[in-house]
Amino acid sequence: MQDPYSTTADHPRGEAGAALGPARDSFIPDRRLDSVGSENAELRWLLQQRLRAASVVLVGGFGLFFLRSLLLHRLESLTVLFHALILILLTLSLGLLSSTWRPTLRELRIYEVGLFATVTVFFMAGQYVQMLRYVRWPNSMLFLASTKSTVLCSLLVMLSYAIFIPNTWRRAAAVIVPMAVVPLAVLWILALLHPQSAVLLAQVASLDQVTEHALFLLLGAFTAIFGAGTMHALRLEVREARMLNQYRLGRKLGGGGMGEVYLAEHRMLKRPCAVKLIRPERAADAHTLARFEREVRATAQLSHWNTILIFDYGRHDDGTFYYAMEYLPGLSLDVLVRRHGPMPASRVIYLLRQACDALHEAHQNGLVHRDIKPGNLFAALRGGHHDVTKILDFGLVKTLQGGDGIQLSREDTVAGSPLYIAPEQVLLTQAPDRRADVYSLGAVAYFLLTGEPPFTGNNAMEVMIAHTRDTVELPSRRRPDVPPDLERVILRCLEKRPDDRFPDMPSLAAALAACTDADGWSPEQAATWWREHPNIPGAEPSRPVAPLADQSGTSGVPLANSSPTGSLSGLEPAEAPRRL
Repeated sequence: MQDPYSTTADHPRGEAGAALGPARDSFIPDRRLDSVGSENAELRWLLQQRLRAASVVLVGGFGLFFLRSLLLHRLESLTVLFHALILILLTLSLGLLSSTWRPTLRELRIYEVGLFATVTVFFMAGQYVQMLRYVRWPNSMLFLASTKSTVLCSLLVMLSYAIFIPNTWRRAAAVIVPMAVVPLAVLWILALLHPQSAVLLAQVASLDQVTEHALFLLLGAFTAIFGAGTMHALRLEVREARMLNQYRLGRKLGGGGMGEVYLAEHRMLKRPCAVKLIRPERAADAHTLARFEREVRATAQLSHWNTILIFDYGRHDDGTFYYAMEYLPGLSLDVLVRRHGPMPASRVIYLLRQACDALHEAHQNGLVHRDIKPGNLFAALRGGHHDVTKILDFGLVKTLQGGDGIQLSREDTVAGSPLYIAPEQVLLTQAPDRRADVYSLGAVAYFLLTGEPPFTGNNAMEVMIAHTRDTVELPSRRRPDVPPDLERVILRCLEKRPDDRFPDMPSLAAALAACTDADGWSPEQAATWWREHPNIPGAEPSRPVAPLADQSGTSGVPLANSSPTGSLSGLEPAEAPRRL
């Protein structure tokens, strides 16, 4: 499974962001998140997508008719050359809409009118040229056929506009009505500029023909306007349906065993946040709901700066359980290492000392995390400071005092992530305590320094057995510049017997602080590093925060990614052990 805290799925960033924010690999917070869920931000993203789709259809249609015209008239005809010019313009239009261009809503509206005006003018010019030819070489049947052909083309353009372009009925009418007038306007212009056409017009523009054409255009315009208004109303209904009490949901950030996470905005405070929820059908499972509520309660007890903050918890009218947490701009430690390689020892110490402080508070509150791994540790930008460690996902938290009376896991079920799990969690020889988190944090440190977890294998069982039986390879064997004192700290964390490890997080933090590289990384260096790495080269642009986008992950996605029960029947793809 993709790391749900990473800045991978867009974008719709183009995700993220409906307001189009920074590239999804950027640590920079989306400064326009105040428009998340707002109609303008949503409409801008939707309009750009629809214009691109309309351009695809227009290029395809004009391309086919250009080939027909080329075969019938060759390049001698001025109409064919005009047709070629329009096709080139439409193709360039499609290329622009498919590029990294990020226009404003006003620019898109101007672009929209220009696009359909160009098509309408083409049909108008084509009708005029054909009719003028039939006036010079009188042919009443072809003259009438040309009129009907233009009426048909106008109907197609009007309906295409209504289908593709999101609009209120009033605005749709302002664009569609002129399209409906074009075929009749061409007849009037022809009669005005070429009086000799009056005789031919009198033959074919009878009351019967004129009323027939007018009714077709009138009904077509009414249908297009009514359809545009109906789709606009339905879009608003869907938008309102995404309201979760006082939160307006944006795009989906990801999903895990415990539920789904959406980027959201508080309606009154206009504060961006991440909302995690369990749908009503999942809430019927007492086990899942109990774990969800336990995660909320456990995290809400904690107030440390380095722990993810919980803002709210509740239940929607449709039965959906949810809680809102802070939105974190940044990257998980897993993503940082996989994209940028192993970290210097000083940065590892800097990040882990913060994690020790947060876990110490959890342990003091009687909570053991049990799922410490690089994907659950986040390097965030908070309060103007970079590389602020945040601990996420307390979905597997266990109380040291014996729990809340709900049986949340079977006695024979292993809970945790295979690559970073403590031996006692595998063997089930004793209840995991704070020293299990010490082991996992040591395994994380090993990964941050070497780019590899302590043990790898072909499947989950092989990896877990290695944790209980095998001697870990020295980090300095994989990366020679690992400082000896930091290596000793990590190896003590990774002792098989809990009694041989650091007894608690303050002891581990003190050992890290005593390392020679402890003062080698500072907030200023962190800020410099992030400035030098604002984007990941080759990454897809960020998406707008769109209503129905089903993309995972932009920067700052707090989310549980463990299995629903914590059992390890198999590894998730992102955590799959591999030989490196």
